[in-house]
Amino acid sequence: MGKMTIKTLLTVCFFFLLLLTKVDAHEATWDSMDRRSVTIFLTIEKNNLHIYSDKQWDNIGIQIIDPNGRTIYINMISIPAEKEQIIPLSDIPNGYYQVILTKNNKPISWYLTK
Repeated sequence: MGKMTIKTLLTVCFFFLLLLTKVDAHEATWDSMDRRSVTIFLTIEKNNLHIYSDKQWDNIGIQIIDPNGRTIYINMISIPAEKEQIIPLSDIPNGYYQVILTKNNKPISWYLTK
C-alpha cells in the first residue's frame, strides 16, 4: 500500500473509533458541582444528530464545524433529561465534522462522520 492509502486508512479508523467511544465529561470540564454523562451519536439513515443526557441541560451552545474550519450550524439548545434532542442534518453534506457543546464558556468537542 502507498503512503497516502495507509494515511487515509488510519484517518478513517481514528474517526470510526471516535464514533464508538462514549464520552464522559468530567467535573473540571463543566460545573465542578455537577456530575453528568453526555452521549452523542449520529443516525445516518435519518440525517439527524441525536444528543442524549441523563440530566436536564439548558442554554447549551451547539456548533458544527466542517473540515475547513467553517461553522455550518450554530444554535442554543436545551437537552431534556433522559430524552433525545434531535438536530436535523439533512442540509449538511457528507463528510467529517466537529461538534462542540458549550456550557458557561466551557466547550466539549466530538468528531463525527456523516
